[in-house]
Amino acid sequence: MPPDTKGTPGRRILLVPDLPLENWPSMDRYASRILKYLRTEHDDLAVRVSGPISELTADASAAHGRTHPEMARGKTWLTREARRYASRYFTYPRKVRRMSSDLVHILDHSYAHILHGMQGRPAVVSVHDLMPVMTVGFDTSSFTANIRNHFLWRVLKGIKAADAWIVFTERVKSELSHWLGGDEGIHVIPHGVDEVFFEPDDPEVRQLTREKWRLPADAFVVLHVGSSDERKNLPVVIKAVAKLRASGFGAWLLQVGAKLTGEQVKTLKRAGLDQCSVFLGSMPERELHHAYRAADVLCFPSSYEGFGLPVLEAMAAGVPVVSSGAGGLRDVHGDTGIIVPSENPDLFSVELERIALNPALRKELAEKGVARASQFTWSRAAARTADVYRSLIS
Repeated sequence: MPPDTKGTPGRRILLVPDLPLENWPSMDRYASRILKYLRTEHDDLAVRVSGPISELTADASAAHGRTHPEMARGKTWLTREARRYASRYFTYPRKVRRMSSDLVHILDHSYAHILHGMQGRPAVVSVHDLMPVMTVGFDTSSFTANIRNHFLWRVLKGIKAADAWIVFTERVKSELSHWLGGDEGIHVIPHGVDEVFFEPDDPEVRQLTREKWRLPADAFVVLHVGSSDERKNLPVVIKAVAKLRASGFGAWLLQVGAKLTGEQVKTLKRAGLDQCSVFLGSMPERELHHAYRAADVLCFPSSYEGFGLPVLEAMAAGVPVVSSGAGGLRDVHGDTGIIVPSENPDLFSVELERIALNPALRKELAEKGVARASQFTWSRAAARTADVYRSLIS
């Protein structure tokens, strides 16, 4: 999606998305949807974007991920990381600072360092979670850890330099206001969910998708969507599915969006799931929608989430959710899902088994989830975001 403008002169808005090389689908989706609805529904704003936004969620050709040219040139992990840091912290900020606007909106707090040197115009930062606050300075054991801490401190200073902040749940608002020392200027604007996820269940799509990914037609498919970061607690999902199988259920694990770490692969093999699991990388939105249709339940045991977009997508698709409720997750699904306040795979497997055995419960959770998800729209999110802009530049 190339940078350009639309709207009436006088309220020039500069949106700053992540670089495509980050490979963060949820951030790509947020940036692309906010841009789309600002342009189509708010003509009084001249919206410009500082760089390309990945088309991953809409481009079928990107079904198994994409490689940014700057990443492709790096032959080793160290080279790729060096290029990523150089782009994120040096070349991209210089480019953004040269672009004129009446207001700048950093769409991901990870790029808040760009605000250094941009004084003189109002700034908004979307704070997706407080992970930088939680992790900065935690590890000082190596040169690379200290380098990371140096850049994290710059990010935190950039967040504090903003005039307004957009968060996505009341939980993150509480955390951010505690860190900032007050809640003035903090706006809670939840994510939306795309209409494609609300499409009626189609048994044929479910069957064909399972055949495509070699999932047995009669399997009880437990889905996890997201990265393999430690806080996602993938080992809990793996062990919970293994316990289901040990109890006699034909359970399978479907993981979308991440490649397992070496230790997670060992956990999978020890659990005996290496022959009854399917792992898929980042995928376009149509494929992602099919993944939810192929699943029977979403298992989401994260130790911390600022929002948890997969939970909202599962609800829209009529898929029951079992989550930890950590961070902002409880704000997203409310009483429409099952919350297991623990990282204990035994407790997760108990709830997964209860859903597998109880069709009435599955139906109840599905209906409640769809009704709640319908309250979250990108149009509403963009309208409230536009109101924040107007309050700063009117």
